[in-house]
Amino acid sequence: MENKKVTLQDFLSKVEESKAKKVKITQIEVADFGLMEFVRPREGVLLDYLNEVVKAIDKTTEKTYEEDERDDLEVLEVENNSKKDTKLKIEKENEKVDMKLLVKASGKLVYSCCPLMRAKEVREQFKEIEPYDIPIELLGINKVMDLAQKLSDIFDGVKTQKTVNEAVKN
Repeated sequence: MENKKVTLQDFLSKVEESKAKKVKITQIEVADFGLMEFVRPREGVLLDYLNEVVKAIDKTTEKTYEEDERDDLEVLEVENNSKKDTKLKIEKENEKVDMKLLVKASGKLVYSCCPLMRAKEVREQFKEIEPYDIPIELLGINKVMDLAQKLSDIFDGVKTQKTVNEAVKN
């Protein structure tokens, strides 16, 4: 079967289909506030959030030992040098999560999606803090992190990251 070349009109139709499938507005029940409306952020905002989450959580360090140094690790690499093969053991350790980075990324996503929090009147009430800190001030750290995760899921944040990663690979 022969593939048909996509015309400009076909392409534009697919673009419109893709746009129509995306969730643009959602409502989420927020404790102590009620049902609040959130709008889809730009793809870059979602990607920034996901990138910051990965930076905050993915803190892995590696320690390398020669074969005879540690008995509790299995050999993962063989390094060839001119005299002999050196067997290496690698130990990976996960460190603490960078909560400040995680909370900051969550606050930014929630603020970017919530027209109520971006309203001029709200910003005036909180002019002593950064706008992205308004959600944290109003809702608290845990609620903001939960809300950011829900927004990311609703607006296909993980799908966005996978799409961008695939585009970068190709």
